[in-house]
Amino acid sequence: MEAAESGRIEKRVLIRAPRARVWRALTDPAEFSRWFGVEMAGAFQPGVRLQMISTHEGPAKGVHFHVDVQQRTEQQLLSWRWHPGMPDPAIDYSQEPTTLVEFRLEDAEGGTLLTVTESGFDRISLARRARLIAENTAGWEYQTNSVRNHVEQAP
Repeated sequence: MEAAESGRIEKRVLIRAPRARVWRALTDPAEFSRWFGVEMAGAFQPGVRLQMISTHEGPAKGVHFHVDVQQRTEQQLLSWRWHPGMPDPAIDYSQEPTTLVEFRLEDAEGGTLLTVTESGFDRISLARRARLIAENTAGWEYQTNSVRNHVEQAP
């Protein structure tokens, strides 16, 4: 199930594993780095800015970006703010709004339901909004499949 509208993207995926296992994949830096496709150091703790470097092949390889961790409620919610999309050197990001990414976990029959929501696109200029929503909708489709495959194939 998914929802994409002018200001929000939502992806849901059932992961056939206990909630604690899915939580570890989301919050352990080494595991997160593997399935998300980044190099990073640091911990997912509120108030922390985590620097990341994309390890994906193609144009995104080597791209630097950061996330500002907002909330962490054990085995329930992890959230961050970031600037969506590929960084554009022509944009002064200090003046740009961020979007909020939330990973929510809940028990479900057969495993854990992960819901990833990215909101705040409605604050981004119309000139960039449609492209960023399209890019990130595809990106979250890829990443929810990636985390599911990572968890279901690794102990």
